Amino acid sequence: MTPANIPANIPADTPTSPAEPQRAQGAQRWYAAQVQPRKERLALAHLQRQRFVTYSPIVQRTRRSRGRSVSAAEPLFPGYVFVALDCEREPWRSVNGTIGVLRLVSFGMHPALLPRGFVEQLQDLAGEDGDVRFDEALQPGDGVRIVGGPFDGLCGLLASGGARERVTVLLQMLAGETKVTLPRASLVAT
Repeated sequence: MTPANIPANIPADTPTSPAEPQRAQGAQRWYAAQVQPRKERLALAHLQRQRFVTYSPIVQRTRRSRGRSVSAAEPLFPGYVFVALDCEREPWRSVNGTIGVLRLVSFGMHPALLPRGFVEQLQDLAGEDGDVRFDEALQPGDGVRIVGGPFDGLCGLLASGGARERVTVLLQMLAGETKVTLPRASLVAT
């Protein structure tokens, strides 16, 4: 998110998710709201001002910029935020008129419910800093996919270091095997 995407009256350090995630209360259920491109923070701020319970899972992604790897916090689901509502008692249509929000994801005339426990599970995966981490228990020999960086999308076998910060992955490249050392956070199990 760049400060240019946020109006002057919303500080750039406005969190996209509170440090302690808010949980749906009582009869409230989670719904997805589509937001304007790169306006997640703006939409969350305006929804929270209207006292809606919101959540936007954040992950650290590594990108190459000017030849350097840069890690940045980005939404796990770009273009969407989650809103907890009780459609029987709350004015859910006002979500569609909120600044930054395009619409609640709907089927027909009613908003589409997210599966029970989906958002709560994402909230449980969030660390102290609010970033969602998919720290699966990996063992040497497990199949992995690299997420982010110059090897983004490549699959291989975990060679060593399943629980450490840096791990070694064996990749099949150019008719041979190549060992690559990567941050553990850039791997997901296949």
